[in-house]
Amino acid sequence: MDNFCKVYNNEGMDENKKQHIVGVALEVFFKYGYKRVSMNDIAEAAGISRAGLYLYFKRKEDIFNAAIVYHGDILIEEIKRGLPALDTAEDKMMFAFEVWSVRNFDASLHSPEYQEITDSSYQFAREALDTSYDKLAVLLAALLKEREVQADVGIPAERVGHLLTGALRGFKTVAKSSEELRHMLRDLLQIVSSTSKQE
Repeated sequence: MDNFCKVYNNEGMDENKKQHIVGVALEVFFKYGYKRVSMNDIAEAAGISRAGLYLYFKRKEDIFNAAIVYHGDILIEEIKRGLPALDTAEDKMMFAFEVWSVRNFDASLHSPEYQEITDSSYQFAREALDTSYDKLAVLLAALLKEREVQADVGIPAERVGHLLTGALRGFKTVAKSSEELRHMLRDLLQIVSSTSKQE
């Protein structure tokens, strides 16, 4: 994890330029997948030289890791902006799942590039992917704490948040459509909700 953090948070670098590179790289990866993209492609899309790109990232894998975390951060911010409009913790958690996975799930099933990014995330960016899911778990734990879901089952909200994100990752591998994924997540939230209400 330490090496990943060093890659993503190079001190002394122009953070705005680095953020620009990562944002552009994310778009390029989503358009072409991971394997077809070269450092030259990213440099060209970012409007910098290849040598300039190497000042910020030594390998394509490093950019990909940073892009995965950046993408997760964008989704977390979108979720946070939408939460105040929702009333119940269940609605808020379902909204978080919609933004994080459900809304683009059907497209991901039919896009070779998106599928390649998913596969490559596990192969080349596992720490970055885990970091992003950990951030989602923290957000879900905060929502669970809002409704005091933990004492009844003896499991801290942080652990329940982690279990929910783990279930989400598993559900994404077996669901055949966004509607099926949505139903699975709603059922899961209903189980969590009904269990937490038992005295």
